[in-house]
Amino acid sequence: MDAADTIHNEWFPVANAANVTGNSMHPFQVLDQRYLLLCDSAGSVFVTVDTCPHRGARLSLGSFDGQRLQCAYHGWEFEAAGRCVHQPAHPDRTPSLSAALQPVSIREQYGLWWVCGGDEPKNIPTFAAFAEGRGTSLVMNAARVESSGPRIIENFLDQAHFPYIHADYLGQTPHTEIGRYGVDIVDGELHLTNCVVWQPNPGPRATKGGPVHYDYTVSHPYAATLTKVPSEHDGGELGGFSILLVASPITETSCDVWRVVKVADAGADLNAQRAFNRTIFDQDVPIVESQRPQRLPLSPQMEQHQPADAGSLAYRKWLLARGTHYGTVQIER
Repeated sequence: MDAADTIHNEWFPVANAANVTGNSMHPFQVLDQRYLLLCDSAGSVFVTVDTCPHRGARLSLGSFDGQRLQCAYHGWEFEAAGRCVHQPAHPDRTPSLSAALQPVSIREQYGLWWVCGGDEPKNIPTFAAFAEGRGTSLVMNAARVESSGPRIIENFLDQAHFPYIHADYLGQTPHTEIGRYGVDIVDGELHLTNCVVWQPNPGPRATKGGPVHYDYTVSHPYAATLTKVPSEHDGGELGGFSILLVASPITETSCDVWRVVKVADAGADLNAQRAFNRTIFDQDVPIVESQRPQRLPLSPQMEQHQPADAGSLAYRKWLLARGTHYGTVQIER
């Protein structure tokens, strides 16, 4: 990995908070590193590298009773907070403090647990709709996608594929034109505004097809929000929603994708929302996984472009300015 890459200072979601309960452990991988999330009997959460400091075995192969984590290899035992308290081969010995498990930064936000492995944590992605507190929200199950995080985010920002990949849902031929939309950097965030697409069913009160307006925000290299701007012809305020999509990188070309959906209508059918979002996402996956190179090209000469790509080209420049290289190709190879 590029030594100058800032990716280690980014936060990534690793678990649905609703699934992290007492006396449980949850192994996961981020940025080619294996980690272990522990939730003790009191409900406190701790994350460490999933590697025993003794001989490097995977700690998650052992056991955890809510108080102590035991390595399967030599039986070393650790408190949930990381201190080594017992080495069975030397039961009367007090383990050295240097044998403790090293903690990894962790936070709960938007119904997810996030980790950051770096020493200078940046921001968790902004999600204005969630912060407003109105309506209702749901956390989608993570979905594995065999592609790079930047490819996944760029697809999320792209509107020109709607009439083809999401035909009869988010678009429909011959309504394929993508007009000019706003592209701006505001306080370090990338904003795409007044993005208009024609949809066959623009909202819960619509009786015919029509234009739908979206805004996008990118405040994190591997995350973006999509917000439907409500209008009277497609359902008014109750027709609005916002989606936070985050690609949590297992490796440069494999990600667990998390989505948090905030719906303006507090009485919305969440099962229907979950099913619809799953359908749309599943339509994207084979296309994104087919893209080559898997890592996102940042050199403009490596792919051809059209005016509708203004947002994705701005995103590529924003990644360079952010200092993000992981998951990208920066020179032609």
